[in-house]
Amino acid sequence: MKLFSRKNTIWLSLTLLAVIAVAAGFFIPSEEGEQEFWWSHLYIFFALLGFIGCVAIIYIAKWLGHYWLQRKEDYYD
Repeated sequence: MKLFSRKNTIWLSLTLLAVIAVAAGFFIPSEEGEQEFWWSHLYIFFALLGFIGCVAIIYIAKWLGHYWLQRKEDYYD
């Protein structure tokens, strides 16, 4: 197994981009003024919300495809 295979390079670059995005949340100032909700003050709340939402969409789609869309191999027999 090569150290820098295509799959490892993709995962490494995605991890690096995620770390940069989270770090940017601490260094780039947010909009000043009154925030309506308490979670708007948390630095990485919206990044975590987006990540959890994407993971939920993936797992729900897999579950839906497995239990509703797929048929057995001998369906037409």
